[in-house]
Amino acid sequence: MTSSRAIAIISVLVLGIGLVSISTAQATPQQRAGTVLRTTDITDRPDATVAGAGTVIAMTYLSEGPDGALVPVRGTVMIPKKAAPEGGWRVLGYAHGTAGLGDQCTVTDRMGHQGRYDDWLGPWLEDGYVITATEYAGIGGPGEHAYLDGAVSGRNVLDSVRAARTVVAQRGGQTSTGFVTSGASQGGHASLWASHLAPSYTPELTNVGGVVNSPPVGLADYFQLLRPGVPPVAVPDYVTYFSYVLAGLKVARPGLDVDSYLTPLGRKVVEDAKTLCYPNQGRATRGMTVGQLIARPFDQGPLIPALRAVTGVPTSGYQAPLLIQQGTLDPVAFAPLTAEFVDRTRSGGARIDFRTAQAGHGLGSWSETVALKWSDEQRWPVRR
Repeated sequence: MTSSRAIAIISVLVLGIGLVSISTAQATPQQRAGTVLRTTDITDRPDATVAGAGTVIAMTYLSEGPDGALVPVRGTVMIPKKAAPEGGWRVLGYAHGTAGLGDQCTVTDRMGHQGRYDDWLGPWLEDGYVITATEYAGIGGPGEHAYLDGAVSGRNVLDSVRAARTVVAQRGGQTSTGFVTSGASQGGHASLWASHLAPSYTPELTNVGGVVNSPPVGLADYFQLLRPGVPPVAVPDYVTYFSYVLAGLKVARPGLDVDSYLTPLGRKVVEDAKTLCYPNQGRATRGMTVGQLIARPFDQGPLIPALRAVTGVPTSGYQAPLLIQQGTLDPVAFAPLTAEFVDRTRSGGARIDFRTAQAGHGLGSWSETVALKWSDEQRWPVRR
């Protein structure tokens, strides 16, 4: 699909429909990305354990923040009940979807709450995967979270894999040098970036593959269509998503005057996005339209080039295969843009298994069942 055709379709959609405490100490020269700073066994917490997990460890490890410096990042490691095979457990680097930007919006230390991840991640554990889940830099730790800063979130995922291997080894276990990444929405974006960065960033490990669900690719392509009063219709959750994107851009590019593009209401909504988690931001913005928040066209000045630089996803440099799953009715990560990304990335040499379903943004747990089967079929390092 050509870029112009994809943008034409998105124009219709956007314009017509509307749319454990952590030390703040910095890394010492002797510490490297992936270094484990602290661990706490949280297995006995009722909201921490996913079906199939024998041990759950909350960890703090070093990874990159938006300014390039190493900062403490939170994450969780789940070790299977199932005994490790010869050569060690395989590793899944899981990247969670959008939950919010504030410190109270953590996900990974509460993944057992009401069994909400049992159907999603339980089968991976039961199949013998160690799961490591990053919280992303700035969530529950020092600094602010640069939402959808791809290079940062990709490194956060990869460093969580490094850290998880240390955590498992500290408990007498062994992991394979092979790993796969998986995520949806924000997590799908992070999984793509992790797969792109892995060959150069984690050369000591083998990236077996990347699973990507509902990825927000081509953000700048449709954000450039936004202007005062456009879109004019309230779409559930879209103002929340819009506000998170701009709040993240302000963190990633502090010298960019994002506020100059916003009305007074828009500035307040974006400021609130830094602390309000997804459900609360959704309630606070109910009935609002994105068009109400915009003071001048987004395609004027430096905003769109900056957004493209921060949130854009490379279309070449993928050595491991990718599984990309996309809902054709997705109102946030538009299917035409994902299809165009797949076409361009395949042209860049990537091996992509692209699957679509008649679904919205939140694909069901069936997508993880598909992902696990796909992962098991990939070429893993020989177990010695």
